[in-house]
Amino acid sequence: MSIVFRAKGALVKIRLLLGLPVALWLLSSAASAQSIDRQVSFAPGTTAREIRGTLRGNTDATYRLRTGSGQVLQVLFSPSNRSCYFNAFAPGQEGAVHIGSSAGNEFGQSATIAGEYRFQIYLMRNAARRNETCRYRISFEVTGAVGGVSPGTSDRMMRDQCQSRVADMYAVPPPRVRMGALRRAANGLRLDGTVDKGAEGIKKFRCLFTPARQLRDVMAMTPDGE
Repeated sequence: MSIVFRAKGALVKIRLLLGLPVALWLLSSAASAQSIDRQVSFAPGTTAREIRGTLRGNTDATYRLRTGSGQVLQVLFSPSNRSCYFNAFAPGQEGAVHIGSSAGNEFGQSATIAGEYRFQIYLMRNAARRNETCRYRISFEVTGAVGGVSPGTSDRMMRDQCQSRVADMYAVPPPRVRMGALRRAANGLRLDGTVDKGAEGIKKFRCLFTPARQLRDVMAMTPDGE
């Protein structure tokens, strides 16, 4: 491996003999230092997505999300480093509509503009100079019909409805109700989960929703005697 630098107008080459593990480590470090630029999309039938990532030093991460006009957009950012923030940019605008270092880790737009919103995650200059690390979670949710006809029913609202109905059905506190991810069903959407009934054991259930995301039914999925 060679390193080339300029000294007094002349190019000087220094050859370094590196073992394979060191060379691989350098390649890995260079790859991890690259900035992130990704398009955000939701799974069919869902309105939200959570993404996890890591930044170090001067690297940053950009996430792009397209919305229609008049929808509801919610963004929640959870960093491990207090010097780690996110800024939000509306479609077609150069200036940030949300600056995390002063406005905090939540951003909402109750009437979105049609186009691509951009979200940039970064470390403040002092932390970047120290080559600090930021592990983060950022969640995006878009609800409501295009044109602002209605606010819509978010994934969180569906989960809350399911949890409340199941807790009443099994006579347990809501924290004992655990749910998985929203999935497509034959006629709408479904949420599968479990209930901790204490001495009676763990019971399985399924919440069924209409295509309009309204709770239709709760089914016990654990056979009698189990």
